Amino acid sequence: MSWDMKRIVATSFILLTLGSAAYLSISTLNYLNYYPALGKIYVQIDKVFVEPGSNQSTIITRVTIVNPTSYVGFRLGNVVVDLSFRVRGSNVTLFGSGVHPRNETLVGGQLGANSNVTSDVKVHLNPENASSFASFVNSYGERVIASVQSSAEVVTFLVTVYGREYYMASLELSLSLS
Repeated sequence: MSWDMKRIVATSFILLTLGSAAYLSISTLNYLNYYPALGKIYVQIDKVFVEPGSNQSTIITRVTIVNPTSYVGFRLGNVVVDLSFRVRGSNVTLFGSGVHPRNETLVGGQLGANSNVTSDVKVHLNPENASSFASFVNSYGERVIASVQSSAEVVTFLVTVYGREYYMASLELSLSLS
């Protein structure tokens, strides 16, 4: 069977058309999942612990951003963590009013379909706050509860139109000393 120029061009055109149709179909199906996916992304706070060897001057919060949908195309920006502490069963607090220890960490990268990304956000305490925190932990030990406010920034293809999407989480959990 001889392939003349007309057959080669026709076959190439057919293959290009089929490839383009497949690409557009996949992209359209993904786009149809975009808006429902925005409402299903969530942030979870997994753990708050003192960084070993930091003399209680660095507190790490493990935050996970979850995309339980089949949408592909989200990118991650910053994760912000605000901390305060209280004692279980009492009104005693540390950093409860005023300025809370806070840090913002760039996570970056993709948040793929049916996936999650975990980031450890480190809050470095200044010497005065580190001393207060160490005293607080030494006094109350296992009764210390961390109150965490966290937000995660998700960037979409519509960032120039709608801006960035922010997802919040708040949780109180026991401070892990290790």
